[in-house]
Amino acid sequence: MFVIAYYFPRLDAVMNVLILMPFAVPPVVSSVGLLQLYSSSPLMLTGTPWILIGCYFTIALPFIYRALANNMQAINLKELIDAAQLLGASTWQAALWVVLPNLRKGMLIAVLLSFSFLIGEFVFANLLVGNRYETLQVYLFNMRNGSGHFTSALVISYFFVVLLVTWLANALNPERG
Repeated sequence: MFVIAYYFPRLDAVMNVLILMPFAVPPVVSSVGLLQLYSSSPLMLTGTPWILIGCYFTIALPFIYRALANNMQAINLKELIDAAQLLGASTWQAALWVVLPNLRKGMLIAVLLSFSFLIGEFVFANLLVGNRYETLQVYLFNMRNGSGHFTSALVISYFFVVLLVTWLANALNPERG
């Protein structure tokens, strides 16, 4: 993404279209396509957590890309790197020591957006790995007919975990308004 933002800024429009492709295809259609693609012999990933990790990455990629691209536009990437190069840094040193610390807010936003979206993703988890590897979403779905008290306690604890992550994100942000 740094390469596109710095060296090829005209490709940003193309990347915006490509990055939104996972949302153009419904999750059920995407799951069936992934099952057919990865059920053949070179890459037998069906029924394993690896297919779910790859699928979650493609879902989270648009959130990560947009958060970091907006942050790169906000920090004036070209000017920062030019200033670092005037002070004797190479392009990659400037990217590592100047740009990366300035992307901290964008990375935090990307992580929180991805976490909040993926924590509720049920269709991919249920269709791709089924009951073999129970994710939290599949477990909650399977417990819906069980004890109401246990399910309620589980949902409340789930809420408190999300609340704790949100509180930690706010506490770790030094520039609260």
